[in-house]
Amino acid sequence: MSQPPPRSPAPPPPTGGDDEETPPSVWLLIWTIYLAKLATVVLIIWASHSYETTALVAATTWPWLVVAGVLGLGPLLFHLRLRRVRTKRELLKRAEWMLTSDPAPSQQPR
Repeated sequence: MSQPPPRSPAPPPPTGGDDEETPPSVWLLIWTIYLAKLATVVLIIWASHSYETTALVAATTWPWLVVAGVLGLGPLLFHLRLRRVRTKRELLKRAEWMLTSDPAPSQQPR
């Protein structure tokens, strides 16, 4: 009896690299769920007009409310930092070019 020839090992499966990104459809789903949950909680509290319902909603959804708060703070903090950086950049440009503090040049009548 002859033996079959030895088989070469299978190539390893491809691994995820740093250049892979989450598809936009996943982020669309996440933000849709986030906004739907937030809208549902707000509508329940608005329609109930009672402290007991508000307390029940807060007690049953507090873990999600913490996650929603953290997710909501991300874009807010980003835009606050962006405004601060843009202001600092403008000040640095003015200092470099020795411009006055008034961004619009004053026009004198002739």
